[in-house]
Amino acid sequence: MLETVINAAGHEVIFYPKFHCELNYTEYCWAAVKRYTRANCQYSFPELEKILFVALDSVELKTIRRFAARSKRWMMAYINGLTVEQREYAEKQYKSHRRADRDVFV
Repeated sequence: MLETVINAAGHEVIFYPKFHCELNYTEYCWAAVKRYTRANCQYSFPELEKILFVALDSVELKTIRRFAARSKRWMMAYINGLTVEQREYAEKQYKSHRRADRDVFV
């Protein structure tokens, strides 16, 4: 029913498989938000309310794109049977000599 309503409104819906968080890049985004929140929160509810929106804004677009690319590598590895080589490719970390924050969100 949900898919029918969304399609009727002119949108496309894509359902991810259950229990495969590596296929859904929003899970990586949430992990980054939680990591930022833990590092910058005073562990009180009023403080959490203040820091939450800052934490959401802390995940940059380039980071979200890296998370999406990582999820795509996992999808391709699963589609192709997840051989040893494909698993290594899916788990590959992005490295660049031009990036100062090499260890952040990889």
